[in-house]
Amino acid sequence: MAMILISAGTYAHSFNVKPSFDINDGDIKESPFFRKAGDKLFLNFFNREMGDVQIKVIDSENRILYSETIKSSLIVEKAFNFGKAEKDSYKIVVRDANDTFAEYYVVK
Repeated sequence: MAMILISAGTYAHSFNVKPSFDINDGDIKESPFFRKAGDKLFLNFFNREMGDVQIKVIDSENRILYSETIKSSLIVEKAFNFGKAEKDSYKIVVRDANDTFAEYYVVK
């Protein structure tokens, strides 16, 4: 099974975070920001609604390797270290009360 190290912390100061926006019925909805750096994938998400945010890492066989629910946090930040992960394609899923977002990371 793949080994992925997950850590939380304040990473926004280490890189320039530019939110991406989706326009939905006139409302502006921020999407998660992902940044790849070497074997790491950084996630930043502005949780405007302050609801629960679920994060999952899923491999190509649809096995959930990591799952966490973050409650009532305005800023959600995570770092995923794929340095010791098996060669595979991984999907990182971020779900809030209204939307589901996905990012893919391939270990070659």
